Amino acid sequence: MRYFMVMCHRGHCGTGHSTEIKFAIRARNLLEACDKARKMPSVKHTRLVIYGKEITEQEYNTFRQVSAYKRF
Repeated sequence: MRYFMVMCHRGHCGTGHSTEIKFAIRARNLLEACDKARKMPSVKHTRLVIYGKEITEQEYNTFRQVSAYKRF
């Protein structure tokens, strides 16, 4: 398994508005990581992923210590 940082459009900000939310995801490849991120709660499912990149296991563990939904 590999580790990825994926940024998506976050919903529930009012009509036509969104913010960004980042997820650290463990997956086989970037495409699978993007699919997992788009299915997460509070993500605008009809919009495309903003970006995704591969990260190290240490970065993944550090990022996962704080919930993505509480991070600003």
